Amino acid sequence: MNIRNIIIGIVVLLVLGGVFVAMGGGTTLGIVAKPTPTPISALSELDYLVTASGTFLPAKRASLSFTIQGQVIQVVVKVGDTVKRGDVLIRLDSGELEAAVAQAKAAVALAEANLAQLKAGASKEDIAAAEATLDTARAQLAKARAGATAEDVAIAQAALVRAEAVLRDAQSAYDKVRGNPDVGMYPQSQALHLATQEYRIAKARYDQVIKGPTAEDVRIAEMGVAAAQANLNRVKQKARPEEIAAAQARLDQAQAALQQAQATVANTILKAPFDGTVVAINIKEGEAVVLGTPAVITLGDLTTLRLETDDLSETNIARVQVGQSANVTFESLQGKTFKGKVTSIAPIATAKSGGTNYTVYVEIPNADPVLRWGMTGRVEIDTKQ
Repeated sequence: MNIRNIIIGIVVLLVLGGVFVAMGGGTTLGIVAKPTPTPISALSELDYLVTASGTFLPAKRASLSFTIQGQVIQVVVKVGDTVKRGDVLIRLDSGELEAAVAQAKAAVALAEANLAQLKAGASKEDIAAAEATLDTARAQLAKARAGATAEDVAIAQAALVRAEAVLRDAQSAYDKVRGNPDVGMYPQSQALHLATQEYRIAKARYDQVIKGPTAEDVRIAEMGVAAAQANLNRVKQKARPEEIAAAQARLDQAQAALQQAQATVANTILKAPFDGTVVAINIKEGEAVVLGTPAVITLGDLTTLRLETDDLSETNIARVQVGQSANVTFESLQGKTFKGKVTSIAPIATAKSGGTNYTVYVEIPNADPVLRWGMTGRVEIDTKQ
């Protein structure tokens, strides 16, 4: 058998074997061929993605307003300025409020002095003054009870005689011009009027001295002695605990009023609550701030911006976890994709974008400077991780 015949035999066998298998020939030998199972395709990568739209915003931002009314006297910053925490942004006029602080400080000083005096008790000078007042009151009472002395009568009579002489001279001078139509404008007329009044006073005093003190005069003098004695007793007596407590309460009240006045003055200055950039100013110097005025300055920390989702539904939130990677694209930057990571998930849902949604925060490390506050974007979160 040559090689050509061997090759022809092999080909014939192969053809017959193929026909045998195609006709199910295997069954004739009692062997059942097992069907090949159809493989189950693996889950698509798309099934692991959770998508949502959102807005690119600073992680730290604030719309700042005043808590009091007033007129703007200075806008210290301008849009684009970077500020540090505590830097002054806007000042309101505080003139009247500063005056209230000064008045409150004076009230505190007075209350402190009163409390200190009560605790220290009366000084020797205070006691001496109270005793002198009592001595004077007693002397007046003794005089009221004793009646006028000869000397008192003589003095009163001399005063009356002098007043009569002055009145006569004034009357004589007036009589010389009394015929003039405008005599009332002359100095003689005024002099006569004054002399008449002095005479009446001197006459009443003389009559009172001659008559002597009345029972009412004595009673009034006795009341003066009693009041002077009570004052001396009070000065000598140490302050009661309730008096000190009342004085302390007045001091506490004055100090509270001072603190409130100082706080009000402090509220006329709007300061930066954190490091950031001024992105909007909504008021000018000279304009008035009234209660209910919307934000006058918007401040944000532009060093840390992140995408905050708006429409991530409650059906997908269970698949999202902190640390998962994400791809972020922006409508205004077609063809660019930024790598990000889920850094936080809001613990409570918000009703926005027409349903119950959760806010997920996606940070983009080393974000491109071209990304700006307020850009809208779309995020694909890989939940397979």
